[in-house]
Amino acid sequence: MKKSLLFISALFAGVLSSSAQITVTTADVASPIKIIYQANDTLPSGSLSVGTDGVSQTWNMSMLNTSTTDTMTFLFASWVPNVHFPTSNLVMKQGWQNNYGYLTNAVSGLTSQGFSGTANLGAGPMTLNQVNTPSEILMNFPETYLMSFSNNFIQNLPAFYYGAVPPGVPFVVDSIRQRSVQQKSVLVDAWGTLTTPLGTYNVLRSKETIVKHDTIDAFVFGAWVTEVSVSADSTTGYTWWANGIGFPLVSIKLDSLSAIKQVQWLQALPVVGINEATASAQVNVYPNPAQNEITFAVEASKVSSVQLLDVAGRLIDTFTISGDNTSVNISNYANGIYSYAIIGKDQGIINRGKFTVVK
Repeated sequence: MKKSLLFISALFAGVLSSSAQITVTTADVASPIKIIYQANDTLPSGSLSVGTDGVSQTWNMSMLNTSTTDTMTFLFASWVPNVHFPTSNLVMKQGWQNNYGYLTNAVSGLTSQGFSGTANLGAGPMTLNQVNTPSEILMNFPETYLMSFSNNFIQNLPAFYYGAVPPGVPFVVDSIRQRSVQQKSVLVDAWGTLTTPLGTYNVLRSKETIVKHDTIDAFVFGAWVTEVSVSADSTTGYTWWANGIGFPLVSIKLDSLSAIKQVQWLQALPVVGINEATASAQVNVYPNPAQNEITFAVEASKVSSVQLLDVAGRLIDTFTISGDNTSVNISNYANGIYSYAIIGKDQGIINRGKFTVVK
């Protein structure tokens, strides 16, 4: 859940022959429905360098490799509503699981309200909501050379049932809650030209420093024991942004000795999601796992109905879609995995998926 949530941009990219100072605005933030493929280089070349600050710099990162790839999809917040993040107007879905970052993209800047994801910590799948108080500032707009800001915020992971024996602890911990106090400072410290395997672009570079203090409380023997685990660390990172791309071109984090420890880069230009590319319908199902009720967030203008099937593929229910958010009572469903088929206006199947019932 601590995965960094820094993003940017929109529609097009080109090879630029000369360096020029750019400005990044709200129009450069990825919009629904764009799909981003971000590569991770876990064994970066020894020649890779973050370079220096200042004007008209040149960075050559054409040697970047792909070790793994992350997929992120930008969605409308109305498709995956969450009461913990009521002000968000943009959601970034990470991978193909039910893990979401909740954002607000405004004329004044891009902020993160928090994260929601499904995890199994030994007591079965559960949804965890990590809330930023106040919101984390990702960028202030318009973003220009030498712009800077500070942002102190707290990430709270409310208490959740754990019900297990942690490593090195001789008793069962009933519940856990976590708090991370973060002091963040950002400086747009350079501009110039960046070359990656994707191409050459005019960019702004920002330097980010975060100092954080993490504490974990545990509920044992009928009472909360505070600060059973306390840790502190700091990170320094650099991110390169270009106009009209859809995501940071490169993000690099350094260790305490200023050596490169993490490299992520944009593997391909953003692709259009299924809603814009075809007559298919985007669908989000929540909560997942579900207990007594499940909601289908779909484009009602494209969808006629939804069919529900058991693990053997037998049809067990069909319901009509009358709005963009339709809730279904599943209180009589047994624990297990179920499938759904989204039926379009022409009565063809235009999307499929699965959900789990856990009681």
